[in-house]
Formats: sequence, structure tokens, C-alpha cells
Amino acid sequence: MTALNQIAPTLGSNANSYEWMWDICTNPAESPRKYMNVPDITGLAPLAPPKNQDDATYANKGQDSQSKIGETFSLQVTVKAVLDANGELQPYLIALIKAADATGSDNIIGHRYYHATSEILAYEGTAGVEWVRQNTGNADLEFFSFTLTGKGDRKRIPNPARETAPKPLTK
Repeated sequence: MTALNQIAPTLGSNANSYEWMWDICTNPAESPRKYMNVPDITGLAPLAPPKNQDDATYANKGQDSQSKIGETFSLQVTVKAVLDANGELQPYLIALIKAADATGSDNIIGHRYYHATSEILAYEGTAGVEWVRQNTGNADLEFFSFTLTGKGDRKRIPNPARETAPKPLTK
């Protein structure tokens, strides 16, 4: 057992919530996918609760036994509306709103979210899109909240932020 006087803060630098990135692909069937980054995000919240199946037998003597067979993936994110010089929304926001307003396969996008520095925190998936207007006050900035509902598996991928980082020189 660890004694209280043996516990000390972990040395290192703190990670920050703004170090997450999110990219979308309007044609998830294309290979390789062509992603566009959505830079003006906040509140990126992926959820992946397990989907369990009862696998109890008499050998469990009445105790529960569950096996994870998948997950029910969703992602919530808020995007700030930024207008270009012509007063138009940015292309990524137009693509998200068009997908959310569509039905069938046009409602589905590919997406990936990943941490700027951590190799293990990078995921890709396919999802249906919904949106709602975030702020409605007279003097509020315009934000849109998006909910992505998974269509199939979310999978871990090589971190795109790490792939494009300069490689150290080797001798």
C-alpha cells in the first residue's frame, strides 16, 4: 500500500483541452479520405459507452457476467461561426450544416479527432450529423452545436498530428 506521505504531484507539463483537433470528410466512402480541419471548435466531447451482452452461465452462480461486444459512439462539439470576406460561412461549417440537413447517405460524414501530442489519442469514424444553434442572445457570438452519431465502428488510427511533425535527423 502507498502511504500518504509518499504521494507527490506528477512531474511534467499539463495537457490542455485545446490540444484536440477535429477533421471532417464529406465523402467517407472515398479512399483515402480527404479531410478538412475544423479549427474553431470548443467542447469536443467524444462518448463511447460499451455495448455489453449477457454471457452468464450457471457457472457464474447467479452473478452477472457481461462481455463488451461493441460500443455506442457519439461525439458532441461546438463550432464558432466565422464569416469570410464575402460574409459566407467557412466551408467546413457549410459542409456540416448540409450533412445535418440531409437524409440517407448524404447525412453521413467521415471524421477523425486526435490530440496534438499524444500518439494513442487518435480515432476515426463515420457518423450521422445533427445540429442546433448554440447562442440566441441579442449580443451573442454565433456558435453551432453538432452531435455525431456513429455508423459502425470507431477505430484507433495513427495520430495525424504526429505524422506531419518534422522527423528528427538521424545519423
